[in-house]
Amino acid sequence: MEFISLYELNKQVKQALKERFEGTIWITAEIASVQENRSGHCYLELVDKPAAEEKVTAIAKGTIWAFTYRMLKPYFETTTGRRLEKGMKVLLSVEVVFHEVYGFSLNIKDIDPTFTLGDLERKKREILEQLERDGIIDMNRNLELPPLPKTIAVISSPTAAGLGDFRNQLEHNSYGYRFHIKLFPAVMQGEQTVESVIAALDRIYAYENLFDVVVLIRGGGAQSDLGCFDSYELAANIAQFPLPVIAGIGHERDDTVVDRVAYLKVKTPTAAAAFLIETFQHAEALLEELRTDFLTGVEELLKEENKRLLLQIKDFKRLTQTLLQNRDTSLQLLSRRLEHHSKVFIYNRLSGFDRIRDRLSHRLDFIFDREKHKSVQYLAEVRRKCENRLAGDSHFLELAETKVKYVDPKNVLERGYSITRLKGKAVKSVAEVSANDILETILKDGKLESEVRSDPSPKE
Repeated sequence: MEFISLYELNKQVKQALKERFEGTIWITAEIASVQENRSGHCYLELVDKPAAEEKVTAIAKGTIWAFTYRMLKPYFETTTGRRLEKGMKVLLSVEVVFHEVYGFSLNIKDIDPTFTLGDLERKKREILEQLERDGIIDMNRNLELPPLPKTIAVISSPTAAGLGDFRNQLEHNSYGYRFHIKLFPAVMQGEQTVESVIAALDRIYAYENLFDVVVLIRGGGAQSDLGCFDSYELAANIAQFPLPVIAGIGHERDDTVVDRVAYLKVKTPTAAAAFLIETFQHAEALLEELRTDFLTGVEELLKEENKRLLLQIKDFKRLTQTLLQNRDTSLQLLSRRLEHHSKVFIYNRLSGFDRIRDRLSHRLDFIFDREKHKSVQYLAEVRRKCENRLAGDSHFLELAETKVKYVDPKNVLERGYSITRLKGKAVKSVAEVSANDILETILKDGKLESEVRSDPSPKE
């Protein structure tokens, strides 16, 4: 029986492969793992899978030696905006290597980034199409942002440079707006990013009612670390999140799937802070406009009422003068008629002159007093109604002015009242306060902070 040693076998395999694959060839594969060595070498585990299947049909080890890797890495990352990472499809120029001891491997000489870029764009497009088919792609974008988003949940790495810029811009804004920021730490690059950010969203969801908006910050990281934000799972969580999500994870030219489904995409963390400050500015401008419109409306109403009252007084004077003139004319006509009849009566009845004269004089005096009394009563009634109308309108204006002053918080504080807050919320009951809580008391001329020494209990 003939036989050969394992070394001889491997040597023949090596020679056969060398003769069959002389030079380099281009292959496609999926990266299963990436490991960068301290010496600068990069070791890859490559696999092949049929389309739409998870079954691995081939596995091989690949090596990019340090000299080659120093040139390929920046070129690949600059072109694709991504690092070599698990799950990425690549087109490689490889040299087939077989060693008698270490076995089969591929010596990688070149990488075509355009192939990977096309695959990445295809995956991104497929994810967006899936989100659209699921009917969730615009759910977060269609949420309504609160008029004053002051309580902010921030998802970021605690050491991210952009986090400090974001905090500094909000906490030291020149307008004096007060924001409450709560950090929910998460890994913002690498394979754990998706799982970590979703876990942070779950923690925020448990306290959904406490927050107005969520800000996702990744400032300070490399562009090549953006691949984790093209995840369907992460994008679906953000799209369906019940609070508006502001994404500040990249630069102006970057556009990830998370950017597409978030309520708002901004270039940088400082741009996210600027947006929140601008929201407060818009609300303040709207309040100022409403205040101005209210004051203008009150002034116009007062002017209109004043004009109306002046017209009523003018009409009253005119009607009174006309009435008195008509009464005077009637009295004159009546007097003339009486005088005429008196002369005729005197002429016809000379014998009863004294008696008739007395009766006539008494009758005239009675009529004159009665008409005069009626005129005085009518004038008094008109004057009384006018005074009542003027008094009612004046009282209405005083009530309106009093209501405006009464609802002004500054006037409430000026009367000696104060507002006590715990963590930004007004305290309405002692049951809401516990020992060691720090309370903030707002007075008319400033604020005080106090510490609760023991648990207060409401009196029975």
